[in-house]
Amino acid sequence: MLRQHTIVIDADASPSGYIAWYNHHTESSKIMSVRPALKNERFGVQRMELLAIYFALRDNLVQIRRTRANRKRLVIQVRSDSKSTVEQLRGIAEIRDLVMRRIVFVIGKLLAKIGLTTIVFDHLERSRNIAGLMLEQRRRKEREKAMEMASLYRFAPLPLCA
Repeated sequence: MLRQHTIVIDADASPSGYIAWYNHHTESSKIMSVRPALKNERFGVQRMELLAIYFALRDNLVQIRRTRANRKRLVIQVRSDSKSTVEQLRGIAEIRDLVMRRIVFVIGKLLAKIGLTTIVFDHLERSRNIAGLMLEQRRRKEREKAMEMASLYRFAPLPLCA
């Protein structure tokens, strides 16, 4: 059975501290920087994924409320390429980290503010996650810029002493 979703939002995060979301309904998106997870930190990537979902919902809250005012029943589908994150938000998998529990609690409070709305958390292949593709494109551009800057410094002529 196919569900008719009114709002579909993709969310993704990178351990380097970037969070992205893409709203398919409004075709709007955002990439933001937060404090990155420490290297080799336990649950660091999952924390970032949960934060991406939180910010995706928070940043789209006004638009969600506006859409809900026009419809009796609203379905919001939040998609992530992190299967463990989706399972934790669905209540299938246990959340063993205190920080992640707090993030999920805050997501729950945010969802309570939205009201009579059905929220669906779904897993999505990494190659189909628009937010993930946005982050990948940003990393590629930053890498190209760093290589360009390095090559400029490498071949820059030495200043003449007067």
